[in-house]
Amino acid sequence: MSLSANIKRLRLEKNLTQEQLATKLGVSAQAVSKWETSETYPDGALLVPLANELDVSLDELFGNDSVTMADISGKIMKLIHNTEAKERFNVSRDITWQIERGLFNCRMEIEKKYDPNEIKNQKNASYILDDNGFTIVSNGKEPFFSVFPEPAEGYGHFLNDKDDMQKIFAALSHTDTMNALIYLYHKTENYVFESSVLEKDCNIPGDKIESVLADLLLLKVMWKQNLIINGEERTLFGELFLYSDLKCHISLIMTFAQLFYYLFVNYE
Repeated sequence: MSLSANIKRLRLEKNLTQEQLATKLGVSAQAVSKWETSETYPDGALLVPLANELDVSLDELFGNDSVTMADISGKIMKLIHNTEAKERFNVSRDITWQIERGLFNCRMEIEKKYDPNEIKNQKNASYILDDNGFTIVSNGKEPFFSVFPEPAEGYGHFLNDKDDMQKIFAALSHTDTMNALIYLYHKTENYVFESSVLEKDCNIPGDKIESVLADLLLLKVMWKQNLIINGEERTLFGELFLYSDLKCHISLIMTFAQLFYYLFVNYE
């Protein structure tokens, strides 16, 4: 499609008259009319403002349908960098939703026009599954986006680690262990403790504390060290990561637990 046809089509999609678009660009309505009939073309200095007013890139304005990863990567980095810090993860989530829409569009024709409110209005989970991989998208209280390209050897090789996986799932199934994880998540930086502190603060029965500590060590959220203090042997535990990394590590554990919950228990 020609530049003139694109200008007219995009203007109409924005519900703008020629006069309204002309006012926004500081030109006459007659100039816009001539652009749309190919009598003249916009001045080079007006191309970027014109694309901005029509909410498209210069490539789309000129009908260039070619897209490269280099172009997309650069634009995503610039978009996130220019976004206010507190909104960057929300923008990143919106970007991942556009990936989901793109994958859907390969299976069925959907509305391609970007809607900034679409992700905010999504309440249900979403997934795509085919021979090349699958995605899982949660739009609930704990939103996440996961994409899993199928490995060349298939997913079966994960079963080689079934014993370790079983231990991790078993640890996460213990109520006292989950309570201890949440407790550690809220502690201050460089937190060091003895088992009796965890037992008391998390109301863990005395006959369960050793198994809870074993679970936490298995999940790699803390270290254990035997020391001699004032001639007395003591066992101390502490954060395995820096404070911010510990929070991220526990959050990842909780996210993957939630992922499997959605997949196998309450996917909706």
